[in-house]
Amino acid sequence: MECKRVSGALGGLITGVDLTAPLSAAVLGDLKQALLEHQVLFFRNQALSPEQHMALATAFGEPQYHEAYPHAAGFPAITILENDRDNPSKIEVWHTDMTFRACPPLGSILHGQSIPERGGDTLFASLSAAYESLSQIMKDLLENLVAIHDFS
Repeated sequence: MECKRVSGALGGLITGVDLTAPLSAAVLGDLKQALLEHQVLFFRNQALSPEQHMALATAFGEPQYHEAYPHAAGFPAITILENDRDNPSKIEVWHTDMTFRACPPLGSILHGQSIPERGGDTLFASLSAAYESLSQIMKDLLENLVAIHDFS
C-alpha cells in the first residue's frame, strides 16, 4: 500500500489496495493511520458492490442511516445521491455529514459511480488546519464553548 499526499492541508491518494477484497488487519491499520494523517483518503478505480461498500464502512465503525435521503435497496446505510441537469444537488453549501447526531459517525464513504469531467462540486476542508491557524487568543476563547448542531 502507498499513500501520496494530494494537497497541502489534507488528502491522501491510496494505491496498492483492492477494496473489493477483504482487508487484512495490517492493511486496515495502515488505512486508519493514513486517515488520521490525511483526514480524507482517495481510492481510484474501485468498483465496489453494496456488500463491499458495507464491509469497508464496517471496518471503520458502525455505519449509520441518513433518514433524509434514499438508500440502496437492502442497504439502508448506503445513501444514494444522484445529481444531474434534471436533478440538481439540494446541498449547495458547505456541510458535514450527520454531525447533528449525538454520536456522529467517523466520516463518510463517497463512492462516485458517474463522475463529470469537470465540476462535480465535492470539496473537502480541514477543520483541524483551520483551528491550528487561529490565534492563541481565539483558541483560548473557544476552549470552553459548546456548540449544538440541530438538523430539525
